[in-house]
Amino acid sequence: KKAEVNILGGHSIKDDSPKYGLAVTGIIDNNKIVKNNTAKSGDVLILTKPLGTGIITTAIKKGLSNKKSEDEVIKSMLTLNKEACLAINEIGVNACTDITGYGLLGHLNEICSSSDLTAKISLNNIDFLSGVKELAAKGTVPGGTKNNLSFYKKHIKFGDSIKTFYKHMLADAQTAGGLLIALPEQKSKLLLDRLNSNSKYTSKIIGYLSEKSNNNILVSE
Repeated sequence: KKAEVNILGGHSIKDDSPKYGLAVTGIIDNNKIVKNNTAKSGDVLILTKPLGTGIITTAIKKGLSNKKSEDEVIKSMLTLNKEACLAINEIGVNACTDITGYGLLGHLNEICSSSDLTAKISLNNIDFLSGVKELAAKGTVPGGTKNNLSFYKKHIKFGDSIKTFYKHMLADAQTAGGLLIALPEQKSKLLLDRLNSNSKYTSKIIGYLSEKSNNNILVSE
């Protein structure tokens, strides 16, 4: 109801694990499409939600999570991107993608590759859900997240001091993740003010885009 979507029909399957899937159909406004391949050099990058849903849900399955982390990850996955979408359509941005199965690094790499740009992002500017760092440091990392890092690392240059578990945190496969937005710096304050006045989470600038260099993504502390 909150997403203004009607759930119609369905079928059941007999299996040991509950499963839920959707086939989505609808009509879009061609004048409001925001693509992921139209970023511009000089754009700043804004992330609207903290990362870590893959790591925490894996910890839940293994009985390694705590109540605070469980509550946070459920709240995050229940939080729609609807208000953020309304804001970017109103203010206007160059490019946008949601952060889902390929993690922040995978989806950012797609923006960079298709826009022929290089992203420079700072680990210290990125928020994570409670307990993610501790879990990742102990090796509680889903297979999909490890596969993401293995697949995309050839396009990424990490700072020498960034440990492997931090790389996994940045590559973590997300469920219902936030938005990654590229827009001109002069519009960024207006968008951040709008985003942060209508969200449970603090949207932040995590880096910027520049002319293409040898790597798609440069990650510093």
